[in-house]
Amino acid sequence: MPIRTALPEQKLATRVLRTRECAMRTTNVNGVELAYDVRGEGEPVLFVHGAIWADFLRPLAGQSAFDGFRRIRHHRRGYGSSGGTAAGFDVQAADVVALLDHLGVDRAHVVGHSEGAMIALVLAAAHPDRVRSLALLEPLPSSSWLVTSDYADLLGALGPAFEAMAGRYQAGDIAGAYDALFEPTGLDWRAAAKAAGPDVLEQGMADAATFVEGEASALVGWDYGAGHAAAVDCPVLSWSTAPENAITPATRAFLRELFPRCEECVLEGGDHFSVTTNPAAVAEQIAQFIVRHNVTV
Repeated sequence: MPIRTALPEQKLATRVLRTRECAMRTTNVNGVELAYDVRGEGEPVLFVHGAIWADFLRPLAGQSAFDGFRRIRHHRRGYGSSGGTAAGFDVQAADVVALLDHLGVDRAHVVGHSEGAMIALVLAAAHPDRVRSLALLEPLPSSSWLVTSDYADLLGALGPAFEAMAGRYQAGDIAGAYDALFEPTGLDWRAAAKAAGPDVLEQGMADAATFVEGEASALVGWDYGAGHAAAVDCPVLSWSTAPENAITPATRAFLRELFPRCEECVLEGGDHFSVTTNPAAVAEQIAQFIVRHNVTV
């Protein structure tokens, strides 16, 4: 759908500011300049952010629970200080592989949040030799799985939220678009973005076109099933939160069906945005999983 409201000049200025504040480095990956950050030494842990905010996992990656690991973050194409426009999950998985090659990393523990967890799933299926362990933080279940499961109604419920988001975006109301997306879940996206850092709220406003125009439809239409999961040969963690909204139990069931031997952990009292509002608790759970499986082959 032709919904263009982003201002290129504003986005460029925002990217320059973020590059200075976050000291992101860049490298050419598959034809785009990809911004990335590496902190610490040790076995590599790659963090793949979800939709809207490029630096949403910055607080999580900075937690002391990950001391002793080489922590790698990047801005996915079209987000933050990275160039390009939105692309499919297979392309973004290839971006990760190219970034790991650039950094001389053969294999990494991968932590993906929300849409980033969906990309991590694609990465692990397409390039199993590059993933040492897979920590999946509440990905959206595959549409093909939803229509054959007890959660088929969820797919129909997602449509109106995305349509309302697109409508407000077309009217030039970016904040209202995010309100429409998150109101049904009760999530406070403003508080979560502010908790991620002083620049992250504005980051999401500047990058709205990447998500609304480019990635939103892919979220409700992606296809990932048993055939993909069969190629994944690393330990898998299904991380979720206690509130039983419509998506959380579906996510648990989806991952449990794909990976019957996956480990599971639940953050009691948390929500989808705890990666910024309570990053220490989330980091402790994820780090414990990684440490258990940090065996160099």
